[in-house]
Amino acid sequence: MIRDQEASAFSTILADFVRRVPGAFAAALIDGIGECVDYAIAEQRSGQYVVEPFDVKVAGAHWGIAVAEIALQQAVGTLDTIICRGQARSFIVRALPEGYVIVVMLKKRAGFVSFVRALDACERAMAQEASWKLPRGRGIWIAVDVETDERARPVWLSMGALSCSLEVLGALTKLHRRERGWRVRLPSGGELNLVREVGNRWYADENIG
Repeated sequence: MIRDQEASAFSTILADFVRRVPGAFAAALIDGIGECVDYAIAEQRSGQYVVEPFDVKVAGAHWGIAVAEIALQQAVGTLDTIICRGQARSFIVRALPEGYVIVVMLKKRAGFVSFVRALDACERAMAQEASWKLPRGRGIWIAVDVETDERARPVWLSMGALSCSLEVLGALTKLHRRERGWRVRLPSGGELNLVREVGNRWYADENIG
């Protein structure tokens, strides 16, 4: 595996995001002039990239231009997310503050069900790293690690360097068919929602710090 540019703090955030989205194999952070700030690409068992960094950067630059042009159309309003399903591969594009864009590349048969919280968590982590102020209602979910009991209910939460035990208060409803969620209480008395998506990927809607 050989990167063609030095990794930044954003590469770790993007790599975690790619691992969390079914069918995703690359993601890039693009600035307002179409330049690639950083990227993450899934690796094959041989240690080689699934796709070349150049291809990720080119795709990112094209989508960056598209986002900028769409943003100029007053009839569209504020651009949030673009979802494009292609014959060879698909894309998810999220507009960020200050003209930045996240571009995600997915396999052609990838679904678009389990990406919303992962993208939200990625955006939140990037905003914290870059000191961006996100629009209201964005960046709510946080990617976390959870330990469960014999009934698959959450008992321990880890969020970065912080961790604590949990008390389950009840189950969440109105989730997708293969998702499970719980309302939990922290030792501090605070409460939050936890959701487990397909692939045992966990998200919280509050920070424990």
